[in-house]
Amino acid sequence: MNLNTNQKTESEMNKKDNEKNKKLGNMKLKYKRVNYSYTNEDLNKMDFEEALSKDTRSFYRMFVAYLLEEHIIFNTFCTDAYLELRAIKLSFLLFGYEISFFLNALFYTDEYISDTYHNDGVLDFFSSLPKSIYSFIVTLVISNLLKMLSSSKKQLLNIIKEREDKKEYLLAIEKELKKFRNKIIFYFIIVFILGLFFSYYVAAFCAVYQNSQSFWLIGCLESCALDFITPFLICIILSTLRYCGLNKKNKYVYNLAKYLGILL
Repeated sequence: MNLNTNQKTESEMNKKDNEKNKKLGNMKLKYKRVNYSYTNEDLNKMDFEEALSKDTRSFYRMFVAYLLEEHIIFNTFCTDAYLELRAIKLSFLLFGYEISFFLNALFYTDEYISDTYHNDGVLDFFSSLPKSIYSFIVTLVISNLLKMLSSSKKQLLNIIKEREDKKEYLLAIEKELKKFRNKIIFYFIIVFILGLFFSYYVAAFCAVYQNSQSFWLIGCLESCALDFITPFLICIILSTLRYCGLNKKNKYVYNLAKYLGILL
């Protein structure tokens, strides 16, 4: 009796194991057949040949994707903080305005003050516009440099996609997170020191040029307006080049949009 019952239990266990293996095999087949839905970031980084078959977005969807990535306000508040810290995004946004206010004071030269004086104290928009443009360009360069310190998203995504072995994967993630922690500490030290310097310089400027504070503030508002409007123009150019490159199957136009997106 015991032998029969043992044989029955063994055969039942073998049947259950076979059924489990069949289910796992079916799941793997289904997993391979899944049509992966790529994110906008994945699509924007694709090579020309891959994008031809996989990027079927309309012009509007391309424009919105670029806008959410390039516009600092929309990127901070309207996107998911995937592999990023929203607190860092907020600090990055505030620091951008600090740079803009500082640069408007730094570029407030004697020539600009003289032009305002000879114009009977009336602010000339076109004479103040170059100062705002210089401020915008320098802000863009500094922001891109600091962005490298404030994020390790690209490195983490590469580890997630490439690593298959569990131990190697965990070790690689742990190593990258340690690097990211050091980068964040360095980032906040730089932001704190520069923030103090910017505040001191602006306070000194306002104390020395008391009659020009309103002109300085208007210049700051002009720079903020440029910061807000310029990404729309950049995204229109990028999405137009990309859309035309894919629809006309022009690799050079497509790559131009891709490399401009990296630079800007």
